[in-house]
Amino acid sequence: MRGGKTNSEGWTVGRRLFLNGLGAALGLHLLPADSHQNFGPVKPPLEMPDITVVSTDGIHASFRDLLRGRVTAIQLMFSRCKSICPIEAATLARVQEALGDNPANDIRLLSLSIDPLTDTPDVLKAWLERFGARRGWTAVSPVEADLARVRAFFDRAPTLVEDHSTVIHLVDRNGLLVWRTLDLPEPNEVAKVLIQLQRIGPLLVREGD
Repeated sequence: MRGGKTNSEGWTVGRRLFLNGLGAALGLHLLPADSHQNFGPVKPPLEMPDITVVSTDGIHASFRDLLRGRVTAIQLMFSRCKSICPIEAATLARVQEALGDNPANDIRLLSLSIDPLTDTPDVLKAWLERFGARRGWTAVSPVEADLARVRAFFDRAPTLVEDHSTVIHLVDRNGLLVWRTLDLPEPNEVAKVLIQLQRIGPLLVREGD
């Protein structure tokens, strides 16, 4: 199973039904999936790794705290990548356009570096500028001590390689991984899922809430 803690306890019926029916309702070309598979709804959802990330402003923050409160599309990248990563970033740029006027306060696009030694805050800023990132599209890198956990969670090789997955990972307002796209997904389809996740709001009910 992929890294990360599962959250089967406390899941509402409404969210289960939502994940089961979202792809069919939107007519998406995405395959059903569970935590053992690669594409489509992640059932049960996975809690993101408990790591520290550094923003383009040089601020250290909890990755989980950063994700909570917004629906997020995560693209893994490293700025030295000359082939796949620019294609992925161009896809996010098209997702940004497809989202139109949807509030940036509710939906975030996130470029997550897997090369923190190279991808300093200034380098990440330049990456965002290169692809026309607007408000709501940010970039972070993990601290070096947490890099292995990021690579393990997202099934990335222990070394940087140009030929890698182009999957976009979608996270709900509760900071849970709920969807994985196909490789090189259609930007409009990614935008549709983000908007639907935005509209349902936080349905997760945990014991003690």
